[in-house]
Amino acid sequence: MPIPGEHLKSGWGVVRLRPWHLAGVFGSSLEAETFAAKLGPSYLVKYGEHEFGTTDFSFDGGKA
Repeated sequence: MPIPGEHLKSGWGVVRLRPWHLAGVFGSSLEAETFAAKLGPSYLVKYGEHEFGTTDFSFDGGKA
């Protein structure tokens, strides 16, 4: 199932670290923070690189 911003190569990712879930990638931190707030406190916003067509997302301090 597609995620918001799946076509973006880099941006603000909304992630849950355990268990891993990339919920979306956004062009602005405000959009990402708003989306993360809807998903709950286990979701974080990190700026990083996204591999198109996958749930791979790399950011400072982590890669999943």
